Amino acid sequence: MAAHITDHEKLSRLRSAICAFNSKMFSHGSMSFDAWLEIITDDLVPRDPYSLRHFTLNDLRSRGNTEEGIARLLHIWDGADGWIESSGYQGMPDGKFHPPIEWSYYGLKLPREAISVVDSKEAFSRSLDVLGASDIIGIDGEWKPDVVDGQKILQRISILQLATRSHCFLLDFLQLRRILHHGDWKLLSDIFNSPAIIKLGFALDGDFARLEEIPVFSKETTANYPNLFDVKPIVKWLAAKDPDMFERRTEREIPGSLTGIINVLFGEPLDKREQISNWERRPLRESQIIYAALDAFCLIEVWDVLRSRSADRNIAFPPGKMSPVKMSPVKAEVFQRAAFLRMLKVPASSKKFICDTHLEGLCKKLRNIGVDTEFADKTWTEKRILEQTMRDRIFLTSPARWAIVREQVPDNRCFFIPSNTKLDLQLMYVVKHFNIFSDSVLGRRCSSCNGDVFIHATRHEVMLLVKLSPTSEAASSPPAKPAENVTENARDNPIPTAEPDFATCFKNVVEALESIDFLTGKITENGISVAVGSLQEFKMSHVKHYYICSSCGKVYWFGRHVDQTRHVVKERLLGLQPQHQLKHLWKSLTWPAFGLDLAYCQ
Repeated sequence: MAAHITDHEKLSRLRSAICAFNSKMFSHGSMSFDAWLEIITDDLVPRDPYSLRHFTLNDLRSRGNTEEGIARLLHIWDGADGWIESSGYQGMPDGKFHPPIEWSYYGLKLPREAISVVDSKEAFSRSLDVLGASDIIGIDGEWKPDVVDGQKILQRISILQLATRSHCFLLDFLQLRRILHHGDWKLLSDIFNSPAIIKLGFALDGDFARLEEIPVFSKETTANYPNLFDVKPIVKWLAAKDPDMFERRTEREIPGSLTGIINVLFGEPLDKREQISNWERRPLRESQIIYAALDAFCLIEVWDVLRSRSADRNIAFPPGKMSPVKMSPVKAEVFQRAAFLRMLKVPASSKKFICDTHLEGLCKKLRNIGVDTEFADKTWTEKRILEQTMRDRIFLTSPARWAIVREQVPDNRCFFIPSNTKLDLQLMYVVKHFNIFSDSVLGRRCSSCNGDVFIHATRHEVMLLVKLSPTSEAASSPPAKPAENVTENARDNPIPTAEPDFATCFKNVVEALESIDFLTGKITENGISVAVGSLQEFKMSHVKHYYICSSCGKVYWFGRHVDQTRHVVKERLLGLQPQHQLKHLWKSLTWPAFGLDLAYCQ
């Protein structure tokens, strides 16, 4: 059972959700303005208007290009209890709003007049006539998202989209629930049961689970529909058969989202900016209607491409029935994650991550144990994040943003990290969750820039660089007594025998004489100056060997901090952490999508 949530925790979740949606709209442009406005004004802020109106406006004010959003909220909230006076807000600094950049998305091929909202018995009857005469139907559903509680309760379906090759019907369940009877629903069920009609969906278990409130759509009935196909596993199956079908992408490399598959097949992703919007608000906005129709109609287009490419390669198509997943979507995702956790351990060098803006400390920690980790600062758009996840990077983010973007990225490519957890526990969580072991103790990648090529330099060579740097502490310090038994320019053994564990951390090593211009103190390949400004003479007298990042010029050397990090790695990453602390960590990481504590795994 999920733990009881206090009022303070509820308010904290609401604030986190507001910040996430503000970022999604104004920083990343991955949400439509109207969808954002509906979520903020119809769902989030009304739960605690006194506290959240000023909070929302202050958060928007701290961001760039949010003037239109502030103006609309002030109009809706009638000045928001004097927020302008109390905050000193003066409006747009340059007097105009800058619209977000428009990206290129895959468009709907149906004419607008072929899309109908079905909200009466007469329209329902007409839609059945067209659907019953069709040879193929694309099926999708939309529902109002629970953006705070993380969908612990299965939300009821709001719109069911049924597309043929020439029409798309949006069944308005808010209206049809009130006016249709068992016999009416049975007519729709008969169409689903027709063996002459191919039925297509994408992750259909979620859509059908929300139909179970209507008796004719029981779990037992939907599991036995003839010619019902889930496109998602079929794409994976075909990629395993012939990766050339998808631009040489293997089964593991195929995106797990519909927009990712559309991008692979047609060169443009779906526009998902209306996905998280208020689907129970009437009338539907025009952009919602187009979005809903496209999500169902594009399944037919995908099917036609898969069938054509299979025929070209003599692959039997369609495969056997693969669609029904006989468990609820909540349980299905729990089992999927549990299976993912049981994978064999993999070396740190084989995993690639993206850390969200608030996880800069975790990003550096992961780089320190050799994990290829990009840092998504405020310049990263959601399109860039999506592109990187399609290239096998895993996006680590906050729980609030995870709930928003996890459906847009491929399977197992988005995970959340609680931001209020200590850095060492965050690192341990990632390592345990992905079963990573570090095949070196420290420093396989540069903690500043993620570079993995290092320049080995002796103390004598570094001292030459120090003398060229006007900001170096060592250059202005009196000479210190050198350490005993040290040869200043010992280059006969480029991989040092001293500090052996530290030296083996750096796998891609070149020598300073080959890579640094000692007249300018810069790396020859990119003109970056070696960052020797913080080196101190008394420390240098005890250090014989240095490693310089060839990408950013940061200097690394063996010291006490290495021992401290080795201690953390040894105790917390190699399984020597007290077991009660590990269990406490897992219990603190409640999966908000399920309202369950994920079982602790060794």
